[in-house]
Amino acid sequence: MDSRTVSHRLSRSRWVALLIGAGILWAWAVFLRGQLDELQSYHWRIDALPLVLGVLWGAIYFGGLALSWALLLRSIGGAETASTSLLLAGRAWLLSMITRYVPGNIWHVLSRVAFASQLQVSATRVLASATIEQILTIMGALALFGITLPFWGVLPESRSWLLLLLLPIGLLALHPRVLGTVLKWAADRLQRPELAWNYAYAQLLTLLLAFVGANLCAGLSLYTLLWGLTTVSPGQLPFVVGASALAWVVGYLSFFTPSGLGVREASLTALLAVVYPLPAAIIGSLLFRVVITIGELLAAIVAWLAGRRLIR
Repeated sequence: MDSRTVSHRLSRSRWVALLIGAGILWAWAVFLRGQLDELQSYHWRIDALPLVLGVLWGAIYFGGLALSWALLLRSIGGAETASTSLLLAGRAWLLSMITRYVPGNIWHVLSRVAFASQLQVSATRVLASATIEQILTIMGALALFGITLPFWGVLPESRSWLLLLLLPIGLLALHPRVLGTVLKWAADRLQRPELAWNYAYAQLLTLLLAFVGANLCAGLSLYTLLWGLTTVSPGQLPFVVGASALAWVVGYLSFFTPSGLGVREASLTALLAVVYPLPAAIIGSLLFRVVITIGELLAAIVAWLAGRRLIR
């Protein structure tokens, strides 16, 4: 495939993404217009402290994802990446992720490849880690959703506890003989040998735990934000954390929208409205995007400033 073909496909995907994004924004505008009276009549309470705490938890969330990828990069490359600086790798991840808001959903990966020489890692290792990272990020979010679901309080108790039986199935799916076999098959099919990752089971579980922990911080960011908008209780924490994780997965799977823009908010609104008043669910979902984005920028700025001293 020559460069012209790649450029043409990227250009076409950008136009498709822009059209889909415009359609989602239009749908949101129509929805908000229909809810305008209810939004105006709602007794609003917006506290500054929960917003600040939400931003801080958002920064920790992105910092956690950066650290998770840095650990993955160390694990996937053997001796080549064993001594890779976690701080520099995390810095590369945070700075590259800013570009994912550009339609196309590939620019954050290409930007990360540009840091390969600085990290003294081959570009193929970075690409392989970025691919496996997507799998682990989705699994981490789904694992957090599955773990919290029995504690949501919206399902019959007898049925909700049965959902915990899915946990052994998920752990089995991560075994090298299962996921490792799938990766080897994908490596042969896609002619990308670097995807054939010979990992240890305990190693992968440790990495998955890191991604689960990062997603937990995102849920805590949403919880503190809602605390500033409406009445929340400690017992609702599992619901909010799980809803945040599930909405992220839905938004991520909307490939043509930049970072799930609009789709994640719609999913989160529908979930939060089960427990909270609809106006609070709507504004909470929209504000969550703003808060988490500010947290991402904060984490990137801190990483950039810290990384400058190491590079000198």
